[in-house]
Amino acid sequence: MTKVYLVRHAETKPVGNDAALWPLSELGEAQARKLASQSFWAEVQAIISSDEPKALATVSAIALERKIPLHTHHGLRELRRTSLWLDDYEARVLDVFQKPALSIEGWEPAADAHARILATLAELLLKFEGQPIAVVSHGLVLALLLASVNNRMGQVFDMWQQFGFADVVLMERE
Repeated sequence: MTKVYLVRHAETKPVGNDAALWPLSELGEAQARKLASQSFWAEVQAIISSDEPKALATVSAIALERKIPLHTHHGLRELRRTSLWLDDYEARVLDVFQKPALSIEGWEPAADAHARILATLAELLLKFEGQPIAVVSHGLVLALLLASVNNRMGQVFDMWQQFGFADVVLMERE
């Protein structure tokens, strides 16, 4: 059985228009420290993270302190969004999830991000077969992944809202 710990990056501090470059906020740094104290890290044999700085900042100290190999994978990046930020971000996310085949206002179609995260997970499961791993990524793509594996695609928006910063979900594969 393969254990995969899905980890959402810690809270960020909006600096500039490119969310992919946002650093962790003070609360996010505290969340990362609390995450580091969790007991499941003792069994993790590899950490595979999105290459976005906020994901790496969430787990770099854990990898170093616990001597867990840290890898990055571009396929774990967040659903690509335009640098134009909206007052009603949640309404945009809902629209993107409800119209998965469309690029809404220049955002990556949810169907494309969904296919990417599923393909990345399949690749990682083959590469790290039988090893407990931690996969560090982002809220939108992790919600797509969790909704898919739980046959709840109609509830992806709700899953996204419930998956908090620095939260961990265990997936076990027979």
